[in-house]
This record gives sequence, structure tokens and C-alpha cells, in this order.
Amino acid sequence: MNINFYEEFPSQETLSKLKFLKFPTKIFIAAKSIKEFKKYEKIAKGYKKDIEVAYWPIIKNSYWISPFSNTKDLISLFEELNNIKNPLLIDLELPLKSRWKMCIKNLFHFTKNKKIIKNFLGQNKERVTTAEYSSTIVSNFMKFLGLNYGLNYERSIMWYSSMFTHSFNKRVKYAISNLKEKENYSISLGVIATGVLGNESLLVPENLEKDLQFVKKCGFEKVVIFRLGGLNSSYAEILNKFS
Repeated sequence: MNINFYEEFPSQETLSKLKFLKFPTKIFIAAKSIKEFKKYEKIAKGYKKDIEVAYWPIIKNSYWISPFSNTKDLISLFEELNNIKNPLLIDLELPLKSRWKMCIKNLFHFTKNKKIIKNFLGQNKERVTTAEYSSTIVSNFMKFLGLNYGLNYERSIMWYSSMFTHSFNKRVKYAISNLKEKENYSISLGVIATGVLGNESLLVPENLEKDLQFVKKCGFEKVVIFRLGGLNSSYAEILNKFS
């Protein structure tokens, strides 16, 4: 199984956790610019040689990328991304900051923005991974919102079991197990450290192992762990068994 990582808050400390890993990996590093990303890419490669480093861009004003982002911010971001050859993570979620205000503000630009995002993904499908809250449960609704485009690129389904109720986890597991063309998907697992919300429940090591066993049994070959900064010897011991 290929085990990769997100790092939403890159630093010398969080990237040093790469030393725990005994296997090759890929890390998606969040940054507000290519210049900032390249700084952290160099640090990551200093800790681990057998690593692929992908750029996870944070878009101005809305943080995550969606048709409810500002049109000028989308255009500016995608123009910038043409200047970098690294793999990319496009995190498709509703705006983090002033969510409903931005949704209302950009409602009349929704169709145009959706087309801008879809065109970029289609033109860069060889190097793009999308992070989506998407499965057979909500796929049509997510497509309507422009958070799922169904194109032929790698899609990582965010199943953070520590954040969901037992009943919702059952529904997500059922949906994941019934996904077709599994080679086009990875499953995002966690969380083992809090993200930008700051209040996420953490996944204990034994439950991480259960989630990995489930994903492997379903036939998926890739997982992405959120996030590297929470890695410790207990988590690493489990991950090294699955790599």
C-alpha cells in the first residue's frame, strides 16, 4: 500500500516527522505561494530522500477552492500554477472564511467559476489530485456545487472517521467499498493532528489500523494521512506495517 501525507502547517518541526518513515512517500504541502512552497519542499527533501513533494495551494480569501471563490482569485491561482511542475493538490471545499457571505457574493459567478476550475483540472489531470468530501452518498450534490468534477484524475475521498458519528461512518464505508475504478482513487484517513478548524477529534492508533485494514480489504492501493505533524512512534509503527 502507498501511504502518503498531507501537511497543512509546514515547518521545520512538522516536516521533521518524515524521519519516522521507513518507506517512500508523497507529501502534499500547503502554502500560500510557490515561493513559500519551494522553501518547505527543500526542508522536506532534507529529511527524506525517497519522497515526492506536491503543492497544495491555499487560495486567497476563501482558503479552499470552489466555484464560490472569487473569480479573480481563481484566475490568478491557476495562472501561477502553470509556473510550477510539481504534482498538485486541489482541495475542493466551500470557502472557509466568511463562507456564506462569499457563497452569496459569488452566486452570480458560479457557472463561470465552475468552468474555470473544470478546465484547469482537465488540462492538468496528469499531475492533479483532488481532495473531496465525495462518495456515492453525495456525489450528485457535490457535482452540482462544483466540488466534484468526475474527470480522469486521482481523487482522494476524505474519510476522517474520527470526526464522524458511528452511523455516518457506516454509510461512508459502504459508499467507499462500492466505488468502481479504485485505481483512480485514494482514501484520506485521519485525523492524527488538528487542521485549520482546530477542533477536530483525533484518531487513536488502533482505529487508524482498523481504517487501514478496511481500505486495504476494499482494494485501494493508496491512502493519504492527515496530517504529518501528528506522526509519532505509535502511528509510525502501524503505518510501517502497511507500507
